[in-house]
Amino acid sequence: MASSKGRPASRAARTTAAVSATPTSRAVSRPAVKAADPEPAEDELLEPEEARPAGQPLWLQIVTFALAILGLVISIYETWAEEFNSSHLAGCSVKPGGTFDCGAVLTSPQSHVFGIPVAVLGVLFYVVAVPLFSPWAWRMRRREVHVLRLASAVVGMGFVMYLIYAELYQVGQVCEYCTGVHIVTFLLFCITVFSAAIWGLGGQREPADLD
Repeated sequence: MASSKGRPASRAARTTAAVSATPTSRAVSRPAVKAADPEPAEDELLEPEEARPAGQPLWLQIVTFALAILGLVISIYETWAEEFNSSHLAGCSVKPGGTFDCGAVLTSPQSHVFGIPVAVLGVLFYVVAVPLFSPWAWRMRRREVHVLRLASAVVGMGFVMYLIYAELYQVGQVCEYCTGVHIVTFLLFCITVFSAAIWGLGGQREPADLD
């Protein structure tokens, strides 16, 4: 009788031990759950700086800056000659009946627009153009700066077309220095339009909006 009563007790003990050991064994054998990767921060989603369009090349920035300075220097010299040197410019031909005569151009009625000497208007234009065509302005991301540069180039080119018409068909003479300013303005116009067509009016693309 003692042995028969001991068997159920031993079976119950074994069952209890098996039940208590099962969760432990499962916990040990269960593969570890991989921690979820943290969501990338907002600044990590932004487009890398090197992946953005580089914008206008350095040679374009330097060339336009140098052209704007050249146009300003010529315009200042023309203004000085007209106001203080009897419209005499160094190196200009003064031959009666000749094609080139800076003095005749600078003293003609067409040399003033709204009572303002054309040379002075050229100085004012290039005083604005020099900072607009500087490398620092080319690298700015403010759209207004690039729009203003393009607008100034268009206005300047339109004024140059009028001056060429006045020289050829109204005055009948050509000023070498004026022609130099015309060429500078034409080059700035072409480069600005080319830049706007290739790189747009923002210089560099802004990062995409994440909202």
